[in-house]
Amino acid sequence: MKSEQLNELAVLNAVGALDDPGTQKLRELLAMTDAQTKAEVVQLADAAALLAVAHSPALRPPAALKAGLLASIQTNGRSAVEPAQNPFSFVGRSEGQWETLPVAGVRVKNLQVDEARGTSVKLYELAPGAQFPEHHHSGAEECYVISGDFQVQGRVLQTGDFHHADANSDHGVSRTEKGCTLLVMVTTADY
Repeated sequence: MKSEQLNELAVLNAVGALDDPGTQKLRELLAMTDAQTKAEVVQLADAAALLAVAHSPALRPPAALKAGLLASIQTNGRSAVEPAQNPFSFVGRSEGQWETLPVAGVRVKNLQVDEARGTSVKLYELAPGAQFPEHHHSGAEECYVISGDFQVQGRVLQTGDFHHADANSDHGVSRTEKGCTLLVMVTTADY
């Protein structure tokens, strides 16, 4: 290296002992020097880092830390990085359990519950003339009319129509004239 000051600052920088004013001065000197000198400063820092690693004792984590880490990545007897045994689920037309609700002419089949997201997908069948009473949604509700008619918020939905209700919304009475089948995704806390 060309100057004694640059040499001294480079050595202090390499061992991590350079203060802020020294770092600034080193930058200024490097800005005025040639590429070979800059490369020598980098090599000096690399050599100091290798010496530090070579002379530091090997550190082992405490056994309790290792055990805790391994326990935290275990999920239901399998590693969290392994795929689930069967990541797919199916409910055939004739499968699943229909439940009759305390609302006349309405029954429901739970298709999927996602506890992590707090949502569920349900299939509703409403007999002709059935109606839901007024109700509040703490979470969003999404409703797709598979067949029939469904009157909600003053609008008549037909087969293929979709309705979304935001969280913290209130539905008035909803009804069907001819009967309907609905696919509904709701917040599990609401249903």
